[in-house]
Amino acid sequence: MPELNNAKFAFDNAIKLLNDNNLKESVEQLNEIIKIEPNHIKSLNLLGDIYIKLNKPKESLYFVNKVLNIEKFNKLNLEKKYKLLLFLGDESSSHETLELLHKKHPSINTARELSNYYLKIDDEEKSDNVIQDFFESDKTYSELYKGIRHVKAGRFKLAEEAYKKVLKKDKNNIDALRLLGLLAFKNKNYTIAENLFIKAIKIDQHFHLLWDNLAKVYRIQNKLDKSKKAFQNLIKLDPYNLEALIALGTIYVKLADYNAGIDTYKEVLKLKDSNPRVYLSMGHALKTIGKRKECEEAYHKAIELFPLCGEGYWSLANLKTYEFSDKQIFKMENSLEDKIHEQEKIQMLFALGKAYESRKNYKKSFKYYEKGNWMQRKLVDYNAHENSNNIDSIISFFEENYDNINFSSGFDTNEPIFILGLPRAGSTLLEQILSAHSKVEGTQELHNIMTIGRRIKSINNSDNYLNNLLNLDETKLKMYGKMYIDETKWARRENVLFIDKMPNNFPHIGLIKMILPNAKIIDARRNPMDGCFSCFKQYFAKGQHFTYDLDDIARYYKDYVRLMNFWNEYFPNDIHTVIYEDVINNPEDEVRKMLNYLNLPFEKGCMDFYKSSRPVKTASSEQVRQPIYKSGLNYWKNYEKHLLPLKKIIDEID
Repeated sequence: MPELNNAKFAFDNAIKLLNDNNLKESVEQLNEIIKIEPNHIKSLNLLGDIYIKLNKPKESLYFVNKVLNIEKFNKLNLEKKYKLLLFLGDESSSHETLELLHKKHPSINTARELSNYYLKIDDEEKSDNVIQDFFESDKTYSELYKGIRHVKAGRFKLAEEAYKKVLKKDKNNIDALRLLGLLAFKNKNYTIAENLFIKAIKIDQHFHLLWDNLAKVYRIQNKLDKSKKAFQNLIKLDPYNLEALIALGTIYVKLADYNAGIDTYKEVLKLKDSNPRVYLSMGHALKTIGKRKECEEAYHKAIELFPLCGEGYWSLANLKTYEFSDKQIFKMENSLEDKIHEQEKIQMLFALGKAYESRKNYKKSFKYYEKGNWMQRKLVDYNAHENSNNIDSIISFFEENYDNINFSSGFDTNEPIFILGLPRAGSTLLEQILSAHSKVEGTQELHNIMTIGRRIKSINNSDNYLNNLLNLDETKLKMYGKMYIDETKWARRENVLFIDKMPNNFPHIGLIKMILPNAKIIDARRNPMDGCFSCFKQYFAKGQHFTYDLDDIARYYKDYVRLMNFWNEYFPNDIHTVIYEDVINNPEDEVRKMLNYLNLPFEKGCMDFYKSSRPVKTASSEQVRQPIYKSGLNYWKNYEKHLLPLKKIIDEID
């Protein structure tokens, strides 16, 4: 037909066919047009759109590219190309297209899309910078950029004013809400940050960085269940976000959902199996649930991927019963000569100490333990004199205020059992024995008492919480006691007595008795030479800074004994002391005494504690999965000539 030579007439006909839902005929008409006019932009555009409607993304992309060959930087078709490539799973090409689109037609939407992309590939710095760079380049967002510059210069008040100025004009400005939230996060105003992120998410639920920010502000507040849900929402938007998946796995582990954590780490490794950190984290979780073979395999894989992985070697050593081969020892010793990160080197030294200890080469073993401890001691902030002063303050406060302190108005519950004392004093063994009872549940080393202490201290930003205790009325005491019970529920599965085995709770016994007057307290003790030296041999992932110097350990032990003697006089018959050596030599007698103190009947299962499959997070996890053994008694004597300074101070105490 001669009319077909008229492109306008033909195009109008194609539109009419399209409006009548005659897609196939419309395509035929448009193809006729481009046979005659190959560069007819309108027809090429419409063909691209129709093939999208027909769910034929590859055909659509063909025509989109045709337009871009004619108009290289056509905004509409760059947007289409980006989305089509994304849909087709061509991540590399879609990113290139997005970069070009943002370069030629920058907008807040392209900036956010790029931000999401960089977050997906674990580059949080670029993710933030692409947003900030856009604010800098676009005058519309000048106030936001001013705020960002103020933050970088440490002018937080001026930054806050800049962001609020934007929100005064537009209360739903997502970027101002997020940046104000980040400012609150930076200044540790976590509740404010949380509320701002939530408000922004309600406006745009698809902005990945917002979910990432919210998850992290929950995490830093230890609101792990909420953090878990926020990371899960981020992963729904971005299933291949490795950082979010790793963070989610770690949160599962912290929530004692070890199998979910392990499964999440495995998902990460399916996407990228070359991350030694993930193998280490998975190994730790496998160790906790007693999967020894798989745990070792994970640690070995971490070392294979990163030969200078001191943490991998120490994790194997920390299984306590692992035997290193000559080849492994050779590699560890050689690694000390390489350029190795300080923390990796420290853990390598501790691992070598354990390797030679297992071979009964105690001289060489001590040499490596001593080097590792000395390196770590230089890195930690600990002052034995300050610790002694703190103990003095506690004793003085409770002595002076005996008649002023309310020990009868706390939260009325008998659920918590606190096992405390020095680390490596047998508390894990006691927990494993007691948690084998049908009425007792083991949890882990919970930080909640210390957190409550910090909250009480923050009432008026005192040096410590002691003086603020006098201002706690009956309502407040009950509130803090209930807070402890509520905030530890995540660690419990059953409605029975539960164990909190944080050893460092012993300075807080006064606080515990004020807010939880019916709580039971077990003081786990061990031959001081064995206990103190066991601390010296242990590399702690965090905390326990007193353990990296024999003099510090001795002085800490001295202060511990002094304070426990005070508490036992202050709360007569309220604290049950268990000596590790007595449990080893007369297990049933000691178990019966503990159960009697807890008002529980004896159960034979407590004697078969090593058969339990419950998770154990501490360094003794493998040791408590075997029957009671006596080989650890007086073990320090193998190193006696190296421990004379420690023994001198211990003898003075005894």
